[in-house]
Amino acid sequence: MKPLSETARETTAKVSEVAQKTAENAKLTAEAAKVRIQEGYGRARAATNELAARGAEQAGVAREAAGEALAKGKAQAKRANSKLKDVAEKQPIALVAGAVAIGALLGALLPKGGNKED
Repeated sequence: MKPLSETARETTAKVSEVAQKTAENAKLTAEAAKVRIQEGYGRARAATNELAARGAEQAGVAREAAGEALAKGKAQAKRANSKLKDVAEKQPIALVAGAVAIGALLGALLPKGGNKED
């Protein structure tokens, strides 16, 4: 039978070896996790940059479309103003009659303001 001190030394050596292997495995696992986290961060950053670029591009397209719509609106307003001036110069009575008709229509749509006694 082995002496107790020798058995204790062998057990201590085995425990130390297992602890060292466990520490090495933990270190390798932590390094692998760090690499995966860094890769994930890189992918997330690339995706964010791509989304930002798309957003900026779409904002530019929207800005351009709004500018075109504004230009068309201005052109239509100028044409309408020009036509109104022509009508006012050529047919002022028809213009006044149209304004009276619009006023009468709006007046008919408004609620009557009488006293309500219930």
